[in-house]
Amino acid sequence: MDLDRDYHELLSRAIAGHEQQEPPAAAEIGRWLAEHDVSAADIARIHAIALEQLVFAQPADRRAMALLRASRVLAEVMQCRGAAGCLLRQKQAAESELRDLERALPTAETRRALGPFRHPLTEATAFLERVAVTDPLTGVYNARHFHIAIEAQVESARESGSPLSLLLVDVDGLSRCNEAHGRREGDEALAALGRLLMDNTRASDFVARCGGDEFAIIMPGGTTRQALALAERLRRAVEQSELPDGLTVSLGVATFPTDAASERELVNVTHQACYLAQRLGGNTVCTALVAEVESVPAPGAS
Repeated sequence: MDLDRDYHELLSRAIAGHEQQEPPAAAEIGRWLAEHDVSAADIARIHAIALEQLVFAQPADRRAMALLRASRVLAEVMQCRGAAGCLLRQKQAAESELRDLERALPTAETRRALGPFRHPLTEATAFLERVAVTDPLTGVYNARHFHIAIEAQVESARESGSPLSLLLVDVDGLSRCNEAHGRREGDEALAALGRLLMDNTRASDFVARCGGDEFAIIMPGGTTRQALALAERLRRAVEQSELPDGLTVSLGVATFPTDAASERELVNVTHQACYLAQRLGGNTVCTALVAEVESVPAPGAS
């Protein structure tokens, strides 16, 4: 692959509105970048050169739309490369480019001509923000955003006096599935699990992938009883699903402030509950209280 040439061609087709017509597609380029460990800095350089040649060659009243389409291409490429977090910088660059464009417009009349293109650029900004916090395989939030969200949610619960429950979901036997069928099937199982979790939680719940086979669900306002009911519903839904090798899940549940006094403690005790569910054979739900009781030595034990 000639990366500079192929990326330039892809961006050119995108700006013309034909980005899906012929290869190399954004996904193909993204996978190639991942396989060859191309740095984000090199990708940014190639993108900047393509912008200079293609976007800024557009008439002034078409540049914002061109920026939108170019931003979408970069988002798709970087998502497939597995480095979506750096897209926030592209959002900032697009906003800066629009400000520069507005300053360059000579008259109030031509400034008004840019008006119809403000909405697409706002859409592009929102798109880039969404991609930057999303796990590219499963479509749920990524681990980085989970840690930001749990800290904010615990602080909000502390201020309001409302409960906050956390569920950790660990896939039982995923490594066995990968060994038997290959990583592609394991990835498909994780993607299917992500969809199942989203379909079975409330709009106010926060679903994230925290590790290779681990998911988390934050339940604002959720009591322990509500979290247990959700955990059991999810366990049954996975058990009855068509995941390969009959994969199941182990779930740990904990609630702030009854089980933990801080965000870090809440995550730790939920991990302990999830670990106990796995030790009990998997396909099980455990609470922080059960995990705490299990860890206490029996009377007379040394």
